[in-house]
Amino acid sequence: MKEIIIFLKKYLKKEKKLIFIAITLTLIESLLSLCYGYLSGLAISKVTEGLFSIGIVILLINLIIYVVNSTIFSRLSQIISTKASLSVMKDINYDLFSKILRLPTRAFEEKSNGEYINRITNDSEDITNSIASLIKIIIRALVCLIIFIYATMNSLIVGIEIVFFLLIFYKITKVYNPKLKSLQKEIKKENDFYIARVSETIRGMREIRALGINKNILKDIKEIVQILFKKRNKTIKFEHDYYALMDILSETLITVIYITCIINIFLSRGTLTFLIAMTYYVYNFMNLVNSYASFSASFQKLKISVGRIYEIINNKLYEDVKFGDFDNKNIFGNIEFNNVSFNYHDNKHKVLDNFNLKVNSNSKIAIIGKSGQGKSTIFNLLLRYFDATSGNILIDNINIKDYNEDSLRSNISIIRQDPFLFNRSIIENFYMVNPKIKLKNVRAYCKKAGIDDYIMSLPNKYNTKIGEDGINLSGGQKQRIAIARALSKNSKIILFDEATSSLDNESQKHVIDVINDISKDHTIITIAHRLSTIIDADAIYVMENGSIVASGTHKELLKNNKIYQDLYENQN
Repeated sequence: MKEIIIFLKKYLKKEKKLIFIAITLTLIESLLSLCYGYLSGLAISKVTEGLFSIGIVILLINLIIYVVNSTIFSRLSQIISTKASLSVMKDINYDLFSKILRLPTRAFEEKSNGEYINRITNDSEDITNSIASLIKIIIRALVCLIIFIYATMNSLIVGIEIVFFLLIFYKITKVYNPKLKSLQKEIKKENDFYIARVSETIRGMREIRALGINKNILKDIKEIVQILFKKRNKTIKFEHDYYALMDILSETLITVIYITCIINIFLSRGTLTFLIAMTYYVYNFMNLVNSYASFSASFQKLKISVGRIYEIINNKLYEDVKFGDFDNKNIFGNIEFNNVSFNYHDNKHKVLDNFNLKVNSNSKIAIIGKSGQGKSTIFNLLLRYFDATSGNILIDNINIKDYNEDSLRSNISIIRQDPFLFNRSIIENFYMVNPKIKLKNVRAYCKKAGIDDYIMSLPNKYNTKIGEDGINLSGGQKQRIAIARALSKNSKIILFDEATSSLDNESQKHVIDVINDISKDHTIITIAHRLSTIIDADAIYVMENGSIVASGTHKELLKNNKIYQDLYENQN
């Protein structure tokens, strides 16, 4: 509850004006609705006394109040309440998404994409829906308090009956709530898994079709949906049992109050006006009880949703990646790994073991070795996806932990084996890097990457949609657009992670030519399996068991290093 109060206070405070107006309008609407029961009872009482004209006038006044209340206060309260709720949801979504962008890399390895998607979408919606329900319950509770005072003043016995039944409602809800919370938690967890599988299936659609496993995937999804259906069905049944019990108690309360009012009239202790009024007012209590019953179910969702969002926003699961204050957007590009060791998470095996490497500015070096020797880990550490277990990594003699995030990200670009391109137009992929970039500049970078001619041959040229995961482009075309996009960042350091391993010979040659061209003004580090792509590097470093075991030019290593000789001979 403490977390919920702190969480809601933060977001409700931002929209306090809208919420205040919504509460005020809802309160006026509810107070005016109190007139319906009393005026109806008074009108009927006057008619029974033979004062027909007065009875009709009272009913007309009641109608006018109802029309004004419905068209003005009720309508405006709904509109403003919805606006406030949507505004709160917008703020939660923004903060949550912003926080997810700052999570460490391991957060996305330990939890599925589906879970984060579910927290951003469904959890934030559950919270805003609960806020709207909570406002209504508070207002209804206030109105019911006024009705309770009116009822008690007219009949102490009716007041006691109301209190007695409300206590029963409370006890039943207290028993049902823990079970509801447990069921809602199970559904959330299963829904995370379902969204993750659906997301994975859509991303891997081409591979699924190529493998011919549609039936297997469908069977897998069907099983997950079936489990989710059973859990939801169990929850719905449990909720319906709860609501059914509440309905029985509600009708019992109504009947008891009516009987009490009739007996009071018979004993000349009550009035017809009070009886008719209570036929209206007793439903206010029922609405409050039903609203509370409904809110109890949604409140369990609220507690879970707030907990799931709260633990991300307030670093309960993972700490944010911390950066320094050093700001330098124009580095020289000197890199040094000094006695760096690293192991992933709880794994005691060292991926890098006292690793040392020095790369001079405007040089082009390559790192080779068998799979699992720690080559990609070097890039992960340099980009600060992970931090070294021990040792230091320096850029221009400054520890990379001391650089602020903008400096580090702007100075380093990476081209991967399968580069990620946004499912937008080609030009929009460049706007993502620099919203103010001009088309002529984009074309200049694309010319340098050897892709401009192809793009200009397309019907929509730079407005051509790339498609999900670059489906409308070949591997070589994706590589060259990724290189052009990296160049548009004006990064001094450019990393190539197996950038040519999946390309045909012609595409590979284009990429190698680009690397050779840009190496005059950039520090280039290439990780490669294909030795033919790095034979003209200024220096080649051979890795084994997380350390550099040899270095030199292609000719020197071919002459002096057995590991390099074996790799070269096997490829040839």
